[in-house]
Amino acid sequence: MTANAQRNLQLAQQLLDWNRRNLRHDVALTPALIAERFAPRFTVFANGRSYAADHGNDQRFLEGFKATIASIDYRIHETGADDAGVVLAMRATVRRVHGATDLFDAMLLLRFDEAGQVALWHEVDVRSESEVVGAAV
Repeated sequence: MTANAQRNLQLAQQLLDWNRRNLRHDVALTPALIAERFAPRFTVFANGRSYAADHGNDQRFLEGFKATIASIDYRIHETGADDAGVVLAMRATVRRVHGATDLFDAMLLLRFDEAGQVALWHEVDVRSESEVVGAAV
């Protein structure tokens, strides 16, 4: 694996850690907090929708997204990294403040700019009701 591919894989792990800490109902997001991981302008493709994002409109989206989340975690099944970015096949477990747990199987393609911030977030996910057997952590 090249140094850039290794860097991209490390940045993806840092992003998932950022999500675990910040995508919860009890965290106040700010543009400065979002700027820790996201470029000033980036592109989002999510389940057939796409939009140009910036810290302001992403903050509004994320505030709604995380409003009922008590915790979010990821189990990575497969990774692919090269000089251009990272692809993660994963299971996301979202625990809600009212006690429910939602499971999502997702493919996430991430590309980062020179500063190590997300320039592209391309995700396809489906809700799942079953546990994945033999998955790596």
